[in-house]
Amino acid sequence: MMRILTGLMAVTLLYAGCRQAGAPTESLHELATSRAGNVDVVLLTADDGLTTGKDTVTVEFRGTSDAALVDVGIVKANAMMQMTGMAPMFGPVDAQPTSVPGRYTATSELSMAGEWRLSLEWDGPAGRGSTTLSLEVN
Repeated sequence: MMRILTGLMAVTLLYAGCRQAGAPTESLHELATSRAGNVDVVLLTADDGLTTGKDTVTVEFRGTSDAALVDVGIVKANAMMQMTGMAPMFGPVDAQPTSVPGRYTATSELSMAGEWRLSLEWDGPAGRGSTTLSLEVN
């Protein structure tokens, strides 16, 4: 009985430690990445990529030296699609922090399939920065 309790406590502590260290709570894979100064910006998704209409991705900000999550404070995002011979099309993107510093949930509503440019700007404890990523939306 004591071994079972000790084992359960060890598993619980390991799980709690991983969650506090910023380990993802679900299976995500990398969609795109970009480096801006000493921060890598990584877009993660649970499926194969972004789709038209409402969609959500996880955005992580990681230190370039150790890949640890970095608190970048306030994040602003927008999406733009170049249209040949026309004005660009814009799509709303809302980036909100999660309970894990350095990890954000970005919700988009992109109305057309094709190549979109996602621009991110941040200002906070890790400094100020910005980057743009190209994404294929299906």
